[in-house]
Amino acid sequence: MAPSAIIDPPASTTPKYVDGALITDVEKHGDNPVVIRLTDEELHSGKTRPETLQECLKYFHRDGFVVLENAIPDELVDRLYNRMVKDNVEFLRKKHMHWNQGAATGNVSQIPPLEPDYLDREFYANSHMIHVVENLLGPKPELRFINSNVACPGGTGRQAVHSDVSHDWPVIPFGLVMNIYLQDSDERNGVTEVWCGTHNAYPQKEQQAFPERGWIKKEYIQERAKVKPPVQPKVRKGSICFRDLRLWHAGMPNKSDKHRIMLAIDYFAQWYQCPMTTKLPLAMKDKIEREWEGISTAGVEWVEGDLNSLDVPFYLNMTQDPKLYLLQTEKGFQDLKGRQTGEYRFDSAKVTDQNYWTPE
Repeated sequence: MAPSAIIDPPASTTPKYVDGALITDVEKHGDNPVVIRLTDEELHSGKTRPETLQECLKYFHRDGFVVLENAIPDELVDRLYNRMVKDNVEFLRKKHMHWNQGAATGNVSQIPPLEPDYLDREFYANSHMIHVVENLLGPKPELRFINSNVACPGGTGRQAVHSDVSHDWPVIPFGLVMNIYLQDSDERNGVTEVWCGTHNAYPQKEQQAFPERGWIKKEYIQERAKVKPPVQPKVRKGSICFRDLRLWHAGMPNKSDKHRIMLAIDYFAQWYQCPMTTKLPLAMKDKIEREWEGISTAGVEWVEGDLNSLDVPFYLNMTQDPKLYLLQTEKGFQDLKGRQTGEYRFDSAKVTDQNYWTPE
């Protein structure tokens, strides 16, 4: 795909204006959330129309979540999906493997293959994706997290409604996660439940039930559902979902017989000074810094030799404080309290109906 750029609309298109505003001809559907579809010309050229960018930014700022469809060719998506399904069999045997919010969810964080043949720019620095991100976070957004969320077949439990960040965050976008679905997804196979508009609806300390995690208070869940209820949208494979890290969401059980895999690629604004790093092979450094245009690799830790993604422990720190990292170990998730006390209790709370919406 060509470098990130904006292209002019086709010559045959006659622009339409109302009260001085351009009426875009971008293909889109839905409202909770909005799904915007790239044209085939945009997909193959790698160049984003200004109208497409305008619509993405408009709905992201409104909802904290927008879907960009037709962003990655199917053949690349299918190839990565098949590899990750195969890897999942091995990953589930690892001692450091940890079910997200309990085994009943069937939900795990599994790092995609970090081999040169699978580090395709289309997933990690997609030109359309970066064009949107740099208009939200500023120039040279920093790549600092590469992972995925896998909903294994047969899950019966759901996650608590939560935000990925539980610290005292800025009131403007500072970090984004790009969730890229590797198969068509909907309620049946565990597409993520999202709460559009919650990224800036309430102050952080007011809405969250625990100081050390992002679970949302029941009374806020019930009240927010009256404004805009949660939804499990239909998302086509190869789509990029832009999600503000502050947005409420929840993993849902996969009732199908196939894995539901969703990449999680996090970018942060340079000014935010996030201390988190992600590992990539040193052998790819020159190629990535040359071809993954528009991004900063300040958050990349370059590793010599082979890098087996299944042996890389889960590491997370979306705060601005280097001490507040979360590390996956054989004992469970180790947070700051665990390092101080030796008691690994993070992510051990049980999900009940007090942690999600129950229609009244």
